[in-house]
Amino acid sequence: MKLKIFLTALVSTFALTALLDTASVTVNAANNNSDKTVAAKQVEKHYVIKNAPKISKWGYILNVNSSALPIFVGKGNYQKLLNNPYFKGTKNISPKKIKNVKFKVAKIMIFKNVNGTPEYLVTSKNHKYNAWTPNAGLQYYDIHSKSLQSVIRPLKRIKSRDFEGLNRKKTVKDTRSRITKNKRDFGLAVKAAKRLKGKQRKFVLGSLQQMRQDDGIRNVMQEKQDNVLLWTIN
Repeated sequence: MKLKIFLTALVSTFALTALLDTASVTVNAANNNSDKTVAAKQVEKHYVIKNAPKISKWGYILNVNSSALPIFVGKGNYQKLLNNPYFKGTKNISPKKIKNVKFKVAKIMIFKNVNGTPEYLVTSKNHKYNAWTPNAGLQYYDIHSKSLQSVIRPLKRIKSRDFEGLNRKKTVKDTRSRITKNKRDFGLAVKAAKRLKGKQRKFVLGSLQQMRQDDGIRNVMQEKQDNVLLWTIN
């Protein structure tokens, strides 16, 4: 799992570096007195940074769980990272040293015209710690709690079932059977979530409701971009 997270982060970093290259365009302009050549650099961004309201609304519920991702230290870095994911702060810290610090998602970056994993700007309270990372480098802070395992187990079965379906030929009967089993496991997850308490109950039930609305029961793998709970179902 650590190797998967490292490779995902590494590929995302290389992709981001390549995509941030810019091209220059020479513009020719003429007036009545003389011809002049004006050189101008036109920056074309290959990505779009936007708000992530579906995720941000949950607040500080994430841990950065990949040692391959540097976390930049300093409040001033937050403003610089907001619109420049390529910015590198002068001071960083390993996630292992602040494993109990909670983060929230502030922004999401989507690549244009290319296949690329979305990246998320995460920040701690007061913006002391900040980082751009794919969701493979993040997890719900309470994912390993004993109370949550009765929700996680049926969701893992759904994910495993969907992966198996991708790797073999499927008949209409196979698809119907998979969806029926997914619905059964989803129902078990909801039932278990209703036994949770407080903020954990609200978050998990909200995530499952979003999964239902996004048709994640039919194909959970298509709906991981905006669903924090599903990021950590491995």
